[in-house]
Amino acid sequence: MSPTNLSFRSSMSRQPGDTAVQLNRSQRSSNPPPESSLSRSRVGPQRIADAVQLSPERKAEMLQHMEDSEQHVVNSMLGDEASLTLWKLRMRKKGIAYYVDENVGKGLTRFCCVGVTDAPVVEIMKMFMVSNTEMLLKNVRIMYRNVQEAKILSVLKPATVVNPMQSVYIRYASFDTPILMSGRDICVCVSTNMITLSDGSTVGYCLWDSVDIPGCPDRSATDKIIRSKMWHSGFFFLNSGMRNAVTKVCYLINVEIGGVVPQLLGRIHMTIFGGNCRRVCKHYRKRTLDPETFTHLDDWTPKSGAKACNVCGRSFNALAKKYNCVRCGEVVCGRGCFFKEEVSVPGAMVTRVRICQSCLEYTGMLTTNLQAIAARGNLNSNGSGVRDLLRHNSDSSRIFP
Repeated sequence: MSPTNLSFRSSMSRQPGDTAVQLNRSQRSSNPPPESSLSRSRVGPQRIADAVQLSPERKAEMLQHMEDSEQHVVNSMLGDEASLTLWKLRMRKKGIAYYVDENVGKGLTRFCCVGVTDAPVVEIMKMFMVSNTEMLLKNVRIMYRNVQEAKILSVLKPATVVNPMQSVYIRYASFDTPILMSGRDICVCVSTNMITLSDGSTVGYCLWDSVDIPGCPDRSATDKIIRSKMWHSGFFFLNSGMRNAVTKVCYLINVEIGGVVPQLLGRIHMTIFGGNCRRVCKHYRKRTLDPETFTHLDDWTPKSGAKACNVCGRSFNALAKKYNCVRCGEVVCGRGCFFKEEVSVPGAMVTRVRICQSCLEYTGMLTTNLQAIAARGNLNSNGSGVRDLLRHNSDSSRIFP
């Protein structure tokens, strides 16, 4: 099947040796995902009144554009060897790996921020489905800390009971910026879908391209708000379906970088978008630490009596810094043997505490601790580049006793 003949308006599967991602409506489960407090208002045949009216011709044009864009991006991430992008590892920072596509034109930057989280793909995908303004703003704030306004302008293709994660809509968002910078906003056409591959893996994606529509004009002249432009950008999520598997989060960015020093600006952009990826990973990360089960302070091992680290076994010298794990009370060193975790303490809201590596392994939380990922250099490449980025190091599983 030629890639130009593909349609992404239904589910799809990839068989070994396929020359492109192929669609198979039977691959999608006919059963909708389990209901939750979020899903009832966000999936299914819900109708949202359009804030911006578009002609049938304009809607058809935008649907075709998003179908072509979706086809291109999905093939670059899930297609055959010839269509997959060659990604080069640029850096790792705070548990997020940054890969760049060096085969782009001058002035363009294409990169991917990669992390992991615990939630299944279906749970994360609910964040990107059509919802009311209040819920949309709440969901967008998961990704962007500085968002001021977010709204759905038009629903071009609503989700259905049969395909609850498949939709196309136009979204607007504006963002706060530092005092000396002009504000930013964005108007994008968004396409969402969730698919099952032939090996049992689940892939969800939310992709977007910037669009210009009369009902959402550029505000640079009136409000000094600069319209950001993005295309072939968005999130991919993959879970192998294996026992205790984590979900890989890939945030794909394709932007035009101008200015006097585009390389520096490109790195700044990478760090900013990497922070957005990190926020998504942290938000959907499983938190199983119950303060009620922590060792009482009176039963902690005294630091003065500890001769060696309980995790790595290194002996303490006179000047060594010692820390108690809040969960087990054992004494550990500061050489990567403990990590900070957020726990909900009654009367104190959420607080960050030190948890040793052994306790994180026992509770199955070490694999998705971004600080731990950064420390052990996971999500690496061999220097020659990575083509199947979604599957690269995607077989990680939580460690249980």
